[in-house]
Amino acid sequence: MRLLVSQYSLCIPNKYGAVRDNFQMELRHLRYFVASAEEMNISRAAARLRVSQPPLSRQIRDLEREIGTPLFDRQHNRLKLTSAGTYFLSEARKILSHATRAARLAKAASVGEAGQITIAFLSPMGGMFLPQIVRSFRQKFPSVDIDLREMVPRQQLESLLDHHVDLGFLPKTELESTNDFAFESLMKVQLRLALNPGHRLAKLRRVPLSKLAEEKFIALKRSAAPATHDFILQICRSAGFEPNIVKQSDRAQTILDLVATGVGISIVPEHFRRYRTEVVLCPFVPNPPSLSLCMAWRQDDQSPVLKSLCKMVREHFRIA
Repeated sequence: MRLLVSQYSLCIPNKYGAVRDNFQMELRHLRYFVASAEEMNISRAAARLRVSQPPLSRQIRDLEREIGTPLFDRQHNRLKLTSAGTYFLSEARKILSHATRAARLAKAASVGEAGQITIAFLSPMGGMFLPQIVRSFRQKFPSVDIDLREMVPRQQLESLLDHHVDLGFLPKTELESTNDFAFESLMKVQLRLALNPGHRLAKLRRVPLSKLAEEKFIALKRSAAPATHDFILQICRSAGFEPNIVKQSDRAQTILDLVATGVGISIVPEHFRRYRTEVVLCPFVPNPPSLSLCMAWRQDDQSPVLKSLCKMVREHFRIA
């Protein structure tokens, strides 16, 4: 690898004159020096590097002239590091290590095995599968840095467009009115009626939608997920009534807490049962409604890391 190591300024005591701050050297100079310092013998170092001895000796002396101080004490026909050489050896090893790691990560990134990716999800549905997927992905690709951010659907779409997020998980209803994103359906999520345990309908195994006409509703804010908000309203309208919405929130836990305290009822995804609250989740009759959960990304995002992650998501849901 012929790379210039010009960004490193090594302040080494100069036996021959002023320190040259802006010198340039190639990585091969460092490799030659490190091999010579570790072998303490030019012949063995040359054999290890598979070069002839005269060019190796010349390269070491060129390096010393470039730096402005001897790195080896050559008295009595034996090599010995000077104090400057000891310091330089430590720094040279670090530079070579960084260069090797950079090359390895660049190659890994080109095939989706290194880099960074940010995932947005809506709680609590992301908790159903993201921990297992992220854990498996990190085991397979330890050089990928993964960031998780909890966001409502509208925030996810805005953050995807702004390149603050690379992959989102949200209802398909929020994606059907835009062409900015690619998306794939992963699973159907049944909707349930959330009731206080003492509610008159809580003892029913299945609740007819027509019995909800006089109830007070707690709804997901339209600003958080406009299409999903409208979809739930349409469920009520299809049963012949307009829901009386008395409270709204963009947080699942808050919606359930309001239901638990008897403020009203709500229509929520069945996976809200992951929250341990005093709420009964009852199915509807007839034809229980559902939402399609999707993963979504920018249409023009060709990131190899994103492709690797999407592949693992698909594999998870095929297995599951």
